[in-house]
Amino acid sequence: MSPRPSVSIAHFFAFVTLTALSISTASAQIIIPTVPVGNPGNSGDTRVSSDGTSGYGSVAYTYNIGSTEVTNAQYAAFLNAVAADDSNGLYNAGMAGVFGGITRSGSAGAYSYATISGRADNPVNSVSFWSSTRFANWLHNGQPTGPQNSNTTEDGAYTLTPSGITNNTVARNSGWQWAVTSEDEWYKAAYYQPVSQGGPAGNYWLYPNSSNSITSAEANYNAAVGNTVPVGSYAANFYGVFDMGGNVYEWNEGVIDIGGRGQRGGYWNTGDALMLSTNRTNAALPDDAAPLAGFRVVAIPAPSSAGLLCIGALAMTRRRR
Repeated sequence: MSPRPSVSIAHFFAFVTLTALSISTASAQIIIPTVPVGNPGNSGDTRVSSDGTSGYGSVAYTYNIGSTEVTNAQYAAFLNAVAADDSNGLYNAGMAGVFGGITRSGSAGAYSYATISGRADNPVNSVSFWSSTRFANWLHNGQPTGPQNSNTTEDGAYTLTPSGITNNTVARNSGWQWAVTSEDEWYKAAYYQPVSQGGPAGNYWLYPNSSNSITSAEANYNAAVGNTVPVGSYAANFYGVFDMGGNVYEWNEGVIDIGGRGQRGGYWNTGDALMLSTNRTNAALPDDAAPLAGFRVVAIPAPSSAGLLCIGALAMTRRRR
């Protein structure tokens, strides 16, 4: 097997900076580090999944994906911005449990949130799919502060309506800036590596560590630790993404069995079979907020420095005419 490409610290923080440029400078500022997923227009995986379907991982465009799962610290900042009166239940009591990392104090209308000592950088869990989409809306809207409404959490990348939630028909809007990963976006970032760039025959690995095997030295699974660990504790894969196997299951937009949404990657207590690319058996009701599940976000690529310079030069030219 060819050596896996590595992501340099300089490369990593360059994309952190680009991601920060795509976030408004208003109110509570968090940075979501992302890495680019290129090779647009790739073919899907031809292997048949456990549910009899195939073809996952084909994405027509370049996108940025969170290099880690959303953390307790990032989610707590979100709660402090929009959940003083938590009308949509973005906070779950399980977040303060033995596998969680966020506490809540105060009363409705004046709630405040804090991370548990030593767990700020662990992945947030006990979070539903709908809460994940509201976090994405908040990022899309520029991280505003205020009640949970169409300006903060209820519209943006997703339009969340009572009927859409009840019928599980909410889909990503065109013009999105941030979103919960689609199933194909997640699958590609986890398993894809072109054979021309050192990948396997067929271009897809079995495990999300860019390999056809995995051990507890490469991911948090099989009860080796017995709890979540800080994000980035294990080596990144081909695209420079951390923890796509183990730690927590990750929600994706895939609609499975009509009423469910997809979760992939396994969690700290599962065996390696649930991290396989061919495993598509884990689906949960989108309002389920179990401690084993968290999420990861994607973003449209920020303009490159060269692109920004070109835009600026074009604007200057137009002003001179």
